[in-house]
Amino acid sequence: MKRKTSQLKRALNEAVGIEEGDIADKIISIGYKCRKCGRCCMGDFGDNTVSIFPFEIRHISEKTGLKREDIAVPTPSEDRDDAGNIHTFEWILKKNRDCTFLDKGLCKIYECRPYICRTYPFYLLEGRLMICECEGLGNTICNEDATKMAALLKERYIAEIRESIALLEKFGGFVPSGKGDICVHDSEGEHWL
Repeated sequence: MKRKTSQLKRALNEAVGIEEGDIADKIISIGYKCRKCGRCCMGDFGDNTVSIFPFEIRHISEKTGLKREDIAVPTPSEDRDDAGNIHTFEWILKKNRDCTFLDKGLCKIYECRPYICRTYPFYLLEGRLMICECEGLGNTICNEDATKMAALLKERYIAEIRESIALLEKFGGFVPSGKGDICVHDSEGEHWL
C-alpha cells in the first residue's frame, strides 16, 4: 500500500505541472462539439457506467435534495470477506440501463453532473489525453471551449489521484467488521450497506 501511495503522490506532483495549453491544443486538433445526442448516457450505445466520487455525490445531493442511494450505487464487485460480505471500491452513478438522470434526451443534473460527464469524450491517463468514441469528435471547437475542457480534465485528473490516495490511506482490508452485506471503500472510509 505504501509503495502505491508513494507512486500516486509522485503522479499527483506531475499532474499539478501539466500544461493545460498543451491539452487544449490537442483538443483543438482533434475537434469536438457535443451534438447533444445523449448516446453517452444510454446503455444501447456502449458502457455508460459513470464513476462518481463522494464529493460529487454530496454536490448533487445539495443541488437536488436527493439522497446518496438515489444518486449512486456501489461499483459491482465479486470480492468477499471471510463472512461473505461483498467489498467494493467507490461508487457509480445510478442507472437503469440508461442513466437515471437522462430525461427525454436531457440531463436532469446537468449543472452538477460529475467530472466524467463534463469531460466526455476525453480523459487523462498517466497525464496523456485519451479519447472515447463520440459523435461530436472531428467538429470544430473554439479556443475558449478547448481551454475550459483542458482545465476541467486537469482538475478531474488531480481529483482522481487525490481520491485514490485518500482511499488507500483509509483502506483497512476486507474485514467483516460492519453492519450490512456490502462494504464500499472510498476516500472517506468504509460505508456498510
